Amino acid sequence: MYKLTIAVVLLVSTLFFSRGDLLFAGPADELANVGGVSITKELFEKRMRRLTNERQGDFTTYEMKKELLDMLIATEVLHQEGQRLGLDKDPAIQNQVKEFLESILVREVVNLINRDIITDAKMKAYYKKNQSDFGEVRANHVLVKTEKEALDVKKKLTDGADFATVAKEVSIDPASAARGGDLGFFTKDRMVEPFSKVAFALKEGEISGPVQSPFGFHIIQKVETRDPGAFDTLTPTQVQNLRGMMINSEIDLLKEKAKITINDKALRATVSSPAEPHGH
Repeated sequence: MYKLTIAVVLLVSTLFFSRGDLLFAGPADELANVGGVSITKELFEKRMRRLTNERQGDFTTYEMKKELLDMLIATEVLHQEGQRLGLDKDPAIQNQVKEFLESILVREVVNLINRDIITDAKMKAYYKKNQSDFGEVRANHVLVKTEKEALDVKKKLTDGADFATVAKEVSIDPASAARGGDLGFFTKDRMVEPFSKVAFALKEGEISGPVQSPFGFHIIQKVETRDPGAFDTLTPTQVQNLRGMMINSEIDLLKEKAKITINDKALRATVSSPAEPHGH
C-alpha cells in the first residue's frame, strides 16, 4: 500500500499553515487541533487536491485521508517545535525564507506577463515586426581553449583540412565534435552574442577567424541560412522561443523604468587572479 511521508506533504504544502485559512473556522470545519491551531476541512481538501494533482496518492478511502491528516498534524507539530526552538529567528533561516519569497514573486510576475500581456494577437504583431530576428543559421564550429589553438585550426582549414575531421580531433565541445562540429539550425537568441553575431554575418561556406566567448575560442563555418516563415508555420518550439523573447522584452522594459546603478569597479574586483601557492 502506498505510504505518505512527511517529505511528500512538505513538497506540496507551505512550511506552516496560513492563519488566514483558520481564522473563521468553526467546530464543524475543524478536523484536528494542534496546540490551539486548527486544521480545517478547507485546508485539508486544498492539500488533498494538490497531492492528487501531483499523483502523490489516491484519497478516495478513509484510510488514505486519515494518513494525510496525520501528515498535516506532523507538519504543524514540526512547525511549532521550530518556533519553540527559536529557529524562525535564526538569520540563516530568515534569509532562506526571504529568498524563497523572492523566487515565488519572480515566478508569479513572469506567469502574469505570460498570461495577461503576451496574447496571441500581440505575439503575431511582435513576430511580424521582428520577423528578421527569427531567421535561422546552420553552422559548424570548433571550440578550443586558447586563441593560438584557434589560429592553428584556422590555418589547417585554410590549407584544405576537412572541417568535420578537425572538429572531431580537437574540439572541446563534445556534443558537436561527435557530429563533426555541426550545431544544426539556431536563431540569434539561442547562442551567446559574440558567436551569433559572427555566425549570422558570415556568407554561406565562409569560415571565421577566432571568436572569443565565455566558453573559449571558436572557429565558425556558416553552412546554410533559413528564412523565417509565416507565423502560422511556426513549430511549438519556435512559438515557445517567441514567448521567451517577448518575456525578456517585457523584463527589459521593467529594467528601463527601474532606478539601477552598477558599480563596475567593484564588479571587476570580484574577478580574482589565481591564488598564490601557500608559503610563497
